[in-house]
Amino acid sequence: MVKSLILLCLLSLVYSDNPAKTKGFVRVLTRKGVIQGKVHDGYNTFFGIPYAKVNEENPFGRILDYPNFNDTFIADDPSVLCPQVYFNDNGVLQCLILNIYVPHSASTNNLLPILVWFHGGGFAFGSSGEYGGQYLVKHDIIVITVNYRQGAYGFLCLDDRNVPGNQGMKDQIEALRWIKRHIANFGGDPSKVTIAGESYGGGAVDLHLYSNYEMLFDKAIVQSGSIYVTEGIFIKPDYNAAIKLATYLGYNVTTTVKALEVLAKANPSDVNAATRNMSMILTLCKEKKFQGVTNFITDDPFHLSKPNRIKRTSIMIGYTSQEMLYEFANKPQSHYDRLGNPFLPQLTKTFILPKSELLRLSSIVQHFYLGGKTAGPETELELSNFLSDFAINYGVEWSVSRYIEQNAKAVYKYMFSYTGGSDYQNVTGSGASHTEELKYLFNWVWANPPSMPEQVLIRDRMTTMWANFVKFGNPTPLETDLIPLTWTPVSMSARPYMNIDVNMELRNFAFRHRMAFWELVWHTYGKKHVLLSDKSPPSL
Repeated sequence: MVKSLILLCLLSLVYSDNPAKTKGFVRVLTRKGVIQGKVHDGYNTFFGIPYAKVNEENPFGRILDYPNFNDTFIADDPSVLCPQVYFNDNGVLQCLILNIYVPHSASTNNLLPILVWFHGGGFAFGSSGEYGGQYLVKHDIIVITVNYRQGAYGFLCLDDRNVPGNQGMKDQIEALRWIKRHIANFGGDPSKVTIAGESYGGGAVDLHLYSNYEMLFDKAIVQSGSIYVTEGIFIKPDYNAAIKLATYLGYNVTTTVKALEVLAKANPSDVNAATRNMSMILTLCKEKKFQGVTNFITDDPFHLSKPNRIKRTSIMIGYTSQEMLYEFANKPQSHYDRLGNPFLPQLTKTFILPKSELLRLSSIVQHFYLGGKTAGPETELELSNFLSDFAINYGVEWSVSRYIEQNAKAVYKYMFSYTGGSDYQNVTGSGASHTEELKYLFNWVWANPPSMPEQVLIRDRMTTMWANFVKFGNPTPLETDLIPLTWTPVSMSARPYMNIDVNMELRNFAFRHRMAFWELVWHTYGKKHVLLSDKSPPSL
């Protein structure tokens, strides 16, 4: 017994000073037990570390604490993914894992700041393993990518205290709590955590700024996302969603409680197929309050306010120069024929208005973007500008305004405009489409890594600015040959943004005429938003 205690003390001393490295492996002692990762050139990796356990009796609700490791946990599998609504049926319920990239310079005597990445995918697909942190980790920051539940498992929003909604967001909270408790053992500073994400992952980061949970970060990066984007990131709760899913799968149920019981035993791929086949949208929602239940949020995005939280936070936020280009570029005329009026459906999903008013507004928007042209291949850029503004750009600008109103510590705005590695280089005059910046931040599975000298330059600039922000709360603390200018934060009177391209340039008021147009539209119709109405959109 005495020998065992002495051995444990010696192990604690070894692991607490620096991770133990032998034959290409590295071991870290945490309160959960010993975790073994791999040694690489300049950094270590720890893949697939469980931060919580899904309760398989209710996989749609609160998660459980993951038990301590009885043996050394071999952290070498980055491929774990949660059940997916789209593209992949290989997800598993026990999917709540972290992938950690640690520079060799990190130790308990040299704690480094941390970037925590929440992937995009519409809260319906995607995983942490798709985002390799090899580029960013070489800038002396720890990089952590996070899995969280998708679809029904993460975003059922019910009139039920066990599944009140936004479970995927609460998974993210638990991941941040795990990091706060354990990351110092890896050489990370739990007081310097930047949360970041893109698309719906960016919207998730935006929402964390308004959460009812404790503050577990000090900086935030919001890429091509916002709680105000109109692509369905916020929806009205469908309290009958569980009953609909169970009924579709052939179960005769009439109550939510019974529906959840049968769905808990169903194959996740069947649940996700039902979600997909019914075109069911399950994302962020205003949760119903229950006594004794901690809600993530209990209000719609238009009434959220957390100035005491936001004033302590430095924020970097932006979008690509032509977000929705992929929806229209290189499409034949038949695509536009099937599409019909591209303006009316978007407006109908967003504003509760009489049919005549929707048609009038649609005509105004069409004239603003197309003039006298008709929708077709020759208007692909104009149409992508419309959908970019409507779906993403204006929402991001709205978020920026809200940060400034609530006295955010600093707000750095950017536009990613580089198209040297774009799939749409053949489209004359096109900009950077949605996700285009990701290949320059991560070793991203959906794109070839930068290879040409110009692409490598963009990668080095991106990773340097992002890492500087993680370290200092300022993406350009010093002018250098790589980044030869100073990035000025937004203020009440000016909205400078860094245009990220081969020629770096600080500009002001992005798309100002288009944004002014949407400011007028929202000023006129904002109170008719679908989230603020008890009515349903009219059928057209």
